[in-house]
Amino acid sequence: MKTDFDNSLSRIGTLSIKWEKNLNKFGKKDVIPLWIADMDFATPQVITNALSQRLEHPVFGYSFRASEYVDSIINWLLSRHGWQVKASDLLFYPPGTVPALDMLVRLLTEPGDEVIVQVPSYPPLMKVVAKNNRVLVENPLIAAEEGYQMDFEHLERCFTRKTKLLILCSPHNPTGRVWEKNELLKLAELCKENNVTVISDEVHADLIFSNTKHWHFNRLDRNQRPSSISIISSCKTFNIAGLPQSTLICDDESLKRKIQFIIDTSQLNLDGIFSAVATTAGYQSGGEWLDGLLEYLKANRDYLCHRVSEDFVDVSVVPAQGTYLAWLDFRKLELENKVIEQMLIQKAGVGLYNGLEFGKNGRGFFRLNFACPRSILDEALNKLVSVFG
Repeated sequence: MKTDFDNSLSRIGTLSIKWEKNLNKFGKKDVIPLWIADMDFATPQVITNALSQRLEHPVFGYSFRASEYVDSIINWLLSRHGWQVKASDLLFYPPGTVPALDMLVRLLTEPGDEVIVQVPSYPPLMKVVAKNNRVLVENPLIAAEEGYQMDFEHLERCFTRKTKLLILCSPHNPTGRVWEKNELLKLAELCKENNVTVISDEVHADLIFSNTKHWHFNRLDRNQRPSSISIISSCKTFNIAGLPQSTLICDDESLKRKIQFIIDTSQLNLDGIFSAVATTAGYQSGGEWLDGLLEYLKANRDYLCHRVSEDFVDVSVVPAQGTYLAWLDFRKLELENKVIEQMLIQKAGVGLYNGLEFGKNGRGFFRLNFACPRSILDEALNKLVSVFG
């Protein structure tokens, strides 16, 4: 059944961080929130149907992991990405992607070790480094007209004997860049030469627009990369962030044993019942819904870019190749982010994600989430044009 993505659903009364925390986040209730990365679309009906069916049984005790759950992930990766993954290379961390990253940083490094993160970066990728008393080493991406590029020369200078880990964001949040295979191979080569493990956060891997291909880091030939882990999740794909789930893909036997030991001793080898049901249903039967979503998101992206190009003064954006995030460039205004943010909130009444939270080279930028009905996006853009047009 075709989904009506134009249907505007009120999320008030659902404890939505996005829609019910405006006063905390922006100091003002009357704001259109386009900052946090979840979607304002109904979860696929195949998932809600599966959840409803499970709810018909009133006992929610300890449950083992069904083979259908594992198979659904393997089949999804093969059918959507052309990647044949072995079940033995899958590990599961039910609390979610960021908790998995936190666990891996603590497992693979010691306090004082250096961890490289390419910036601008999704803030939790930096926080799991700094908050665990590791040394955050920033490898700034190069802003170009065609999209951000990796700075390999700078990356080579980042490596020291204390560098143990590089956290990759692929596709990239906040810029929407989808890294090409040759870029990942170069990154892998440098990390392997310096004996640096790579953790690749790939939670937006299914949200790729036409004429672009996402390449999972762990899909690179084993001989061409260092020890590495790709992390995927059903949460972004099917808009079920409230049902945390993450899958770790790793073919390093020694590293797998270490990770599984942490999972077992922490009793994290039990999936949340509803997360497992939702993930299985989505991966088994959610492909048609995702195709419709991508078509709608691409149209929203193109509309946003057209409006910015035609109606805004001194604001620009490079079209995202993936994700549902736009990295708006306000640098020509030559204003501090705090000034721009107050203009956004107080004058336009639109709440965006301040670029400085993504690192120092987020100065002059704000992130906008366009995964919403066109009517909401249009209203927000009209409000923005009234101030920045």
